Amino acid sequence: MCLSYFKEKLAASYPLTVIKNINQRVAIIGAGATGLAAAEVLQQKGYEHVKLFERNSHAGGKCRSIVIEEKIYELGAGVITKNNTVPFSLAEKYQVPIKKAVYGENIFVDENGQFQSKWTCREKLDIYWQLFVRYRAILKKYQAIERPGFLNIDPDLTVPFSQFASKNKITDLADVFNLYLTGFGYCYSNHIPAAYVLKYLDWPTIRCFMKNQAYVFPDGIQNLWVRVAQDHTVQYGADIKHIARNTDVITIERESALEEFDSLILTTPLDEVENFIDLTDTERTFFNKIETLDYKTILCTVKNLPKKSGFIPDNFCAERSGHPVFWYYRHADSNVYSFYMLAAMMLNQEVVIENLNKFVVKMGGEIEFVHQAVDWKYFPHVGTRDLREGFYEQLANMQGQKNTYYLGELLNFSCIGATTDYAQKFIAKHF
Repeated sequence: MCLSYFKEKLAASYPLTVIKNINQRVAIIGAGATGLAAAEVLQQKGYEHVKLFERNSHAGGKCRSIVIEEKIYELGAGVITKNNTVPFSLAEKYQVPIKKAVYGENIFVDENGQFQSKWTCREKLDIYWQLFVRYRAILKKYQAIERPGFLNIDPDLTVPFSQFASKNKITDLADVFNLYLTGFGYCYSNHIPAAYVLKYLDWPTIRCFMKNQAYVFPDGIQNLWVRVAQDHTVQYGADIKHIARNTDVITIERESALEEFDSLILTTPLDEVENFIDLTDTERTFFNKIETLDYKTILCTVKNLPKKSGFIPDNFCAERSGHPVFWYYRHADSNVYSFYMLAAMMLNQEVVIENLNKFVVKMGGEIEFVHQAVDWKYFPHVGTRDLREGFYEQLANMQGQKNTYYLGELLNFSCIGATTDYAQKFIAKHF
């Protein structure tokens, strides 16, 4: 027998293990939850030359907290559930306090601020039946969605969720889900592909809410990421002018410095990187398919408003863009409320605040002071056609080309637990 035969048999019996170069220089663009979760894994694996570049003056990304009258308020993400293992483990590691979230009863009002009744007993029974019987059967049927990411999605899950809900006879339950889809900024149910909904509202998450296993950070969720960042090398206010990706080196050019790296991890919005990277034609084509929403947070002091959180389901449609969909009342001894609205990109902040003011007046309240208004470029995703045509499979094939890796909300789902879990599993696999 020839020598090549034995080599082939040996290779089959003892496949080669790819040795990772832990001495390589790794640049991470973005010091939000994803970037820092990735940096944590690299650090644990022994990588010593990792640097994060953050354009803001602080860590956290969409986890942004603000102090008003010695009380913490969240402008972006703020709540985690027990199944969000990465932020829980980081909070434990860095001794960042968390506590159980205390929710009062939510109220529902129409677009004119008039109170609406909740579900009847019969409607509640229908909702519970659809949740515990039909929806659990759906999750079991499409259990592959539990895997990190969106590779090889069943075509059934590429249709809009409203269509999927109608076909599977869970329309009453879908009305409840819309509170957490539209109210929390994840688009309208007649647009978002069903795959994203099943990823977001999986059974472990639903069970956590039913068992009151939701948690907040007394010092603000941003404090978690600020603390994590202290254990890593982070360049804040990073004025990146250009990133060149040559065959064997990544060059990051800033106003004041020129640095070289071996690998590049992008956690910043991929539809924005063209501003500082010369993209390939393939990258440009794919990144142009990404859709985002304009989700706004307006934190203000209001008098004569019920001291409860509430939803405005009448505004859960594109025709009511720029009007509030949800408000959150966090501290029982405060008059500060967080209002949230989905808005078309062309609506300016003044129009949205005026819409909010009119709504508050209709409820019998008065805005005394606007503390902060934030525009979030929110929930990066792709539409039904691109999902069906294999967007994520093709993006996966691009990972590692030009020594570049893509992470962030787009790859799993726009919530802290999903993005950080995906980031850590991805880094563990590729580095």
